[in-house]
Amino acid sequence: MALFEQLNLNKLSAVEQEIYRFIVNHLEKIPYMRVRDIADDAHVSSTSVFRFIQKVGFQSFPEFRFYIKNHLEKAHFDAHPEHLGLEARIKGLNMQIFHPDAEYQIRKLAEAMRDADLILFMGMGASGAIAQYVARKLASLGYFSISIDELTYPIKSFLRKDQKNVLVFLSVSGETKELIEVITGLDNQAIVQKYCITSNRESTLARLCDYSIEYAIKEERKDIFLDLTSQLPSVAILETLIGYLQDYRSNP
Repeated sequence: MALFEQLNLNKLSAVEQEIYRFIVNHLEKIPYMRVRDIADDAHVSSTSVFRFIQKVGFQSFPEFRFYIKNHLEKAHFDAHPEHLGLEARIKGLNMQIFHPDAEYQIRKLAEAMRDADLILFMGMGASGAIAQYVARKLASLGYFSISIDELTYPIKSFLRKDQKNVLVFLSVSGETKELIEVITGLDNQAIVQKYCITSNRESTLARLCDYSIEYAIKEERKDIFLDLTSQLPSVAILETLIGYLQDYRSNP
């Protein structure tokens, strides 16, 4: 990416070439320098620096510094196109990535949880951390809500036949082997309502659950086994769910 696209280097004077070389070799410093600093380090006069800045198309030194700063930021972004800033991530979290009936789906899950005797969240890795987060918030609202990320734990001891049990499984892929084993290992699945939040509506987990809430997200992995996929859609769903359940507590 050219720094000064309209600049003809062959038409620069010897002094202007010295200023130009100093600027391109010290771009990172320019946004924090004064005219005098550039003049001293390039061994030219401040007047010569001003004339150069005007020659390349700027009316003032602050305008020139602002241009250099933006140039550096764009160059960094072009060199690292995979990086998303805060604004880009927020913009990416729009309703198009959710099911058209997402609000209805979340409300239906909230209604199931409202009168539950036990709400159990389960997940692994990052999903397990989020499961712990949402379970804690619901417990703070007065619900009997817990999370388990040790998926070999004998959860059957929690699931009594005389109570309403709601299990919520969190999995980006919907193919987490340990979660699938938990569901298939339940002796009497009739005493449990099973929900999952996943990005894959065709997954094994979604098929085994009574109800699923899906979202669309590009899966990201490092070294195959390390899941780096964004959890923002899942968190948005769960925060909305918490909002409904908080309303039920406030307006029984």
